[in-house]
Amino acid sequence: MRKNCVLFSSIIIALCLAAGPYFSGSRANAEGTFDDKPISGIEKTANSSDLETADIKVSEGNSSGVSDENKEIENWILGEDGKKKEEKAEEKKEEKKEEEKTEEKKEEEKKDSKFPVDGTVQGNSLRLREWPWGPVMGKYNTGDAVTVTGESGEFYEVTINGVKGYMHKNYVTIPSLEASRIAPYYPGDTLSGGYLSKEEGIKQSETSFANGTYNSSSNSTSNGANNVSYKGSTDTGDLASYPGGKLPPAKFIALFGPVAQKSMKETGVPASVTLAQAILETGWGKSSIGNAKNLFGIKGTGPAGKTVVNTQECYDGTYVTIKDGFKMYHNWQESIDDHAHLVSNGRYKSAWDAFQANHDADAFARGIHKAGYATSPTYADNLISLMKQYNLYEWDK
Repeated sequence: MRKNCVLFSSIIIALCLAAGPYFSGSRANAEGTFDDKPISGIEKTANSSDLETADIKVSEGNSSGVSDENKEIENWILGEDGKKKEEKAEEKKEEKKEEEKTEEKKEEEKKDSKFPVDGTVQGNSLRLREWPWGPVMGKYNTGDAVTVTGESGEFYEVTINGVKGYMHKNYVTIPSLEASRIAPYYPGDTLSGGYLSKEEGIKQSETSFANGTYNSSSNSTSNGANNVSYKGSTDTGDLASYPGGKLPPAKFIALFGPVAQKSMKETGVPASVTLAQAILETGWGKSSIGNAKNLFGIKGTGPAGKTVVNTQECYDGTYVTIKDGFKMYHNWQESIDDHAHLVSNGRYKSAWDAFQANHDADAFARGIHKAGYATSPTYADNLISLMKQYNLYEWDK
């Protein structure tokens, strides 16, 4: 209706403009007389083309269907009161839209929010940091209560004893997720008490969380030892008759050397490092964590379950004894196959990739240590020392 009214007004104005000269002095011709054909003059001036143009101007107007120049005409027709009513109506529409957006945002926040929740520390000397991988503000032990108020990448934002900070997710249990207690990758010198800048720390935390490498000992990527599975693994040869227990170095190496070499051909994991780790973790077979048949000290739940025992961890140069869960296997081969899958994927993948290119077993040992395989600051050095002393490199051929 409004559009028709404006269109009609536009047509009237066009007609008036065309007819104007015939009702003023400008209508006089050269002889000073008046043209006696005003109608034809009007028709000539305001022809069908002009009327179509007026219609187009209205159609090509603003979002309400009225052009800027015709808006003034519309306002004149509606009057000031009508104009104010229209403006108020538009304001109410905008207010309603804003209210709807606000409500939607509140619903989304309510839907996605899972904090705050109560949590507990799972690990001794767990660091409370100022920001992810930031300066250490304090250390807490297993069983200490925390309030988890948010998350930032691989860290929880927490409040403990009235102090706000960040704790690594791997060592904090909340109602919906149990702490994995898997040692994360420590960037820079953060393992020995150092820290990253706020920007760098947050970026590292977010990247690690996005890649899924902060809390998984078996994250698969494209080229690791994904063809190896401990499911269905069985012991063969001399390994099948080994009951466990400490062996002389020569016998231990003779028993596990061929198995490590075979695993290397299948997985690309250096046999020298596999042997060195088995020697170091078990003490030449003395301890495979009870009857767990766990040769490499791998934590978590294995194919035969989990056993919880005392273990030593090193935090900031200090060794502490904690209880932790370790994988149990049905046989020795399961342990070897699981180890190969572990150190060729997830956070250890970059070390494995490098070894495929340079065949440097020492560098591989240092790489998996840096990625968080063990908390001992001398772990890689100890492995390399064993590899050199007993010439374990010969099994990499």
